[in-house]
Order: sequence, then structure tokens, then C-alpha cells
Amino acid sequence: MYDITKLLSRKVFDDLIKILPKPKQKRIGRKRCEFEAILNGILQVLVNGVAWGKIAESGSSYVTSYRYFKELQRRGKLKLILRELSKLKTDITEGSIDTTTASSFEFKHCTGWDGNNKKVGTKISVFSDNNGLPADVTFGKGNADDKSMLPGHIKNTVSRRKRKINLDMKYMSLALRRNMRKKGIKINMKVREQDYRRKRGPKFQFDEESYKRRFLLERTNGWIKAFRSLTLRRSYHIASFKALVYLAIIIILLRS
Repeated sequence: MYDITKLLSRKVFDDLIKILPKPKQKRIGRKRCEFEAILNGILQVLVNGVAWGKIAESGSSYVTSYRYFKELQRRGKLKLILRELSKLKTDITEGSIDTTTASSFEFKHCTGWDGNNKKVGTKISVFSDNNGLPADVTFGKGNADDKSMLPGHIKNTVSRRKRKINLDMKYMSLALRRNMRKKGIKINMKVREQDYRRKRGPKFQFDEESYKRRFLLERTNGWIKAFRSLTLRRSYHIASFKALVYLAIIIILLRS
């Protein structure tokens, strides 16, 4: 069997086995493969970026690992597990939001030209807590405006308290600030001298010490792209790519 410690620590692997649903044994038919072997094959695809048909010997065929992964994706289990785990591991009273672009072939769905990074890709927007741990993730085309993905984070974390969000200047928008203020959320963002000029009234405040914590999110984006299957999107269907990202973030949270 392929040595799992080459992919991730034994402790994280055991924790992953505990929180993922195990396939049930049917009353009639052949005995199911060991769950560890099935998960071993999936992790080879996620961490090493190999094709499903090129999985090394793990005690399970690549078809079995693929079918189990597709069933998790179809039922939305990985997204649900991520939400519950993030509630336990993260505190987003003060957090940060930023995007990273995964290079991609020109698939029909959720890809576009990212002019900032000069490549075709799929944007991954991450909402992290003050320690840089990912609490939520949304997706968009490479040419999507970063501001358009922020409402998705607010919707996904609607039951959790958010007081301050650190953003970079790509999110600059007076309407966004006003909308977040109505929700009781302060936007902490640098302001250029010519932006938001007012004749009267208070200016937007900027907490520089708090903003420094935002750069922990850059480290988290690096962790996500360390999984080779996410560096370059090879999945034709966006649902499969999302499921891989959810699994990667679950592993990151388990390592913390």
C-alpha cells in the first residue's frame, strides 16, 4: 500500500477518517474495500496531482476511490463538513478576505482571463480568521471582480458574528462600505488620498495593526496551492474542482 505519511501526517489522516462518512457494506455482494485504502487513493490525486487512472497501489482500485469521491461531491458532504469544522476551529469576529487564481484550461464553466495574473483560471476567494485559518471559500471566473464574491462569504457565514473584515484596495467601493456598515461590519482597508473626499463628516478610519494580520491569509493561499491538483485545474466540471478545494481546506483545518 502507498505510504500515507508521504501525503500527510498519520494523525491528520486518522482524524480525516473519523469525520468523513464511511461507505456502507451491502448485505449482498462482495466485501467493500477498506476505507483507508479508498481515502489513500483520493489523497494521491489531491496532494500529488496524479490522474485518477494513475493512482499507485493502495489496496483499492482507482474506480472505487473515484466513485466514493464523486458520491461525496454529489451529496455535498465535504461542504457541510467544512462548515461545521470551521465553526469549531475559527473565530471570524475579525477576519480577512482575499482571492487567489488557480490556473486552468479554458473550460466552459467558471474560467476566465485574469488580467492581473495574466492567465486563464478560476478564482478561489478565502475568508480567514485573525490567525489565517480558512473559515469559508467561494469561487468565481478568473475575470470576476473580487468584490462580487464578498456577498457569498457573508451569506455562507450568516449565523456567525463578524465585526471587522480586512480587505485590500481591490475591494474599494463606497457602496460596499455602506452595505457592510448596515450589517454591523466594519471594513478595514487602506484609502488613497483622492478616494471618498468629503467636505464634512468623519473620514474612514484605518487600523494598521489589525491590517497586518491580513497577510496571514497569503500563507493560507500558499497552503491551498501546495496541493498539486489545485495548482492547475484539470477537472472539467467545476463541482469536482470545488470538492477538491473543500477537502484541502478540511485538511488545513485538521492540521491546525
